[in-house]
Amino acid sequence: MSEGDKKRVIRVGSRKSPLAMVQTKYVIAQLKEKRPDLDYEILETETKGDKILDKPLVAIGDKGLFTQELENQMYSKEIDFAVHSCKDLQTSLPEGLRIGAFMKRHAKEDVFIAKKGSEAKSLNDLPPGSVIGTSSLRRRAVLAHHHPGLKFKDIRGNIGTRLNKLDDDENGYDGTILAKAGLERMNEEKYGSRVTQVLSEDKYMYAVAQGILAIECREGDEFILSLLSEIGDELTTHVAKAERALLRGLEGGCHVPIAVRSVTSETDITLFGAVYSLDGKQNVSLSGTAPLEESAQLGASLSKQLATGGAREILDNLHAANKQ
Repeated sequence: MSEGDKKRVIRVGSRKSPLAMVQTKYVIAQLKEKRPDLDYEILETETKGDKILDKPLVAIGDKGLFTQELENQMYSKEIDFAVHSCKDLQTSLPEGLRIGAFMKRHAKEDVFIAKKGSEAKSLNDLPPGSVIGTSSLRRRAVLAHHHPGLKFKDIRGNIGTRLNKLDDDENGYDGTILAKAGLERMNEEKYGSRVTQVLSEDKYMYAVAQGILAIECREGDEFILSLLSEIGDELTTHVAKAERALLRGLEGGCHVPIAVRSVTSETDITLFGAVYSLDGKQNVSLSGTAPLEESAQLGASLSKQLATGGAREILDNLHAANKQ
């Protein structure tokens, strides 16, 4: 192949975790269908959140926990864009960076996985005092609200690591909660059989942007922005903007007990938002509807209503407790 015939190489940033790599390869596959004239290379990176596994996420810090190293590579032009689980992405991006595309949303729900050998068929079957492994404050708060007898213990690592920890008698877990999207993306045949219960989204609302992949790139990189526009999903973009605007308005990071649910029609979006105290005893929940084109405004408006309705006090108390 002559110099003039060489394909342009697009450099894609990804975390090293198995799930992150699967997600990045999925995005590249979508791009190859649209632009087979380009070559794609993956640069694997270990982020701060990947390296520190012996502390709960809230103790490490929230800002850029799974993204900062990839963002630095975009600044240095080592990569052209990075693929993220959108729920890991800050609601306000660093200067000079933007989201080039939101991929079509995958499964939104959480799932309950019981320890191997358990007779439990649902969360309702767990006796008081049962221990759920999760490092998510949202999951703890939502479960504590609906199942006040449960106890919680941190669990970190990729999907396989968490399931191994769950099944090890020495760790004392009775079950764990994971995102359905991650299990399905990894390998539904391998992990699907472990799902004990899919948690209904109307009762157990999910994390902001859960199940959505976001592709982050440099502002002003018109070639990459045009490329990414070919694989973005319009409906998911409206939904992500609504949910992220709600989270941004409450000044909530990725690791606070804020839960959402979005329902769309051909023209409108209904957004449900809820804020919980960590013990689940207090909660404020509201909903609103708007045209899809006004999804971001809906999220911002709902965040203000939640804040004045008691959510701000709940979150302030949580932040104060974390500083002690």
